[in-house]
Amino acid sequence: MRILFLTPDVPLPADQGAKLRTIGLIRAAARFHQVDVISFARPEQAAGDGAVALADICREVRLVDVPPPRPIARRAVSLLFDPLPDLAHRLESDQYRSALWEHLTHESYHVIQIEGLEMMPFLGTAHAGGKRASVVYDAHNAEMSLQRTIFQAELRNPRRLHGGLYSLTQWSKLGTYERVMMNEADAVIAVSEPDAMKLRGRKVEPQIIPNGVDTTAIAFREPRAQADTLLFIGTLDYRPNADAARWLVDDIFPRIRQSRPDARLRLVGRGSDRFSAPGVDGIGYVDDVSAEVERADVLVAPLRMGGGARFKVLEGMAAGLPVAATPFGLQGIDAKPNRDALVAEDAAGFAATAIRLLEDAPLRAQLAHAARKLVEQRYDWSVIAPKYLALLSKVRRKR
Repeated sequence: MRILFLTPDVPLPADQGAKLRTIGLIRAAARFHQVDVISFARPEQAAGDGAVALADICREVRLVDVPPPRPIARRAVSLLFDPLPDLAHRLESDQYRSALWEHLTHESYHVIQIEGLEMMPFLGTAHAGGKRASVVYDAHNAEMSLQRTIFQAELRNPRRLHGGLYSLTQWSKLGTYERVMMNEADAVIAVSEPDAMKLRGRKVEPQIIPNGVDTTAIAFREPRAQADTLLFIGTLDYRPNADAARWLVDDIFPRIRQSRPDARLRLVGRGSDRFSAPGVDGIGYVDDVSAEVERADVLVAPLRMGGGARFKVLEGMAAGLPVAATPFGLQGIDAKPNRDALVAEDAAGFAATAIRLLEDAPLRAQLAHAARKLVEQRYDWSVIAPKYLALLSKVRRKR
């Protein structure tokens, strides 16, 4: 089978959730099929090791320059008068459309897979140029629902009212856009049952292919007898992560320090180095988070908005880190509270949960072992890949 992936970013190095999912699916497909990729890339990516490593996996990789950001004035006019959401314009590119059309005039594919809603503006070109191909839309998030949760969360903070109003406008626009785009695809993939439920009611029934990790590449470490270090991982240019980090530093961690003055909080991810508070280490971006996971005792995921499923939670679980999370932090992961992770919803409850984990070594060990087993049984790529390959075969037969 010949498969073409359309991606918004070079998926290597896989240093954020969308890239981790994309490269996982590409690797799964490339084991048995011919895979090509057309991706946006920044200049340093095009000349970097990630592009070389991707070319080693795929038959052909074609890179297109990332378009410049839209001017603020143009975005403002679009916000007020354009029926399309910002996401539909984020990667506007005649260069990419031309590259895709040129590629499809020389190559024939059985499946064209579009990674994320921001790439769906190229659906028309994919249909016109790849007339014999089935188009698969991989919905990394239920985007309308994501914006709704952001709007509801931002309303709690008057200083974030502007962000809430922005999400309100996007929520309403995405309702139509997401439905129209999904109805034009031959198959839709959701990352979890909660996301699939939010995407149902369209012409195409979403199929669930979860986010996954390679547990053979993640060493399990028994929790230490003494614990004092909390770890938060997430790029802060993603609004749900930024909100979680602010809430953690401003409202949750000071409560923890009142009871445990020795507690440390390490924030890892792009933008986290701007945080500074007693006991807080803003590490910023790191190439490999495994060293940070090794030195931590508890993984915290206090998200109050979002969608999809957290790769960093899955990786932490696989590595033996007990997890304290909100319901949003565990969303998309079939983890049972008090067996696989501890769950709390407000600042006081989350702080108490984190303190409990720091102080209870047997509980940390119990959660760590249960979570590792869950990831091995449900979220390892060896389990997920056959389901994905079966879906591709089914989609091909439909055409």
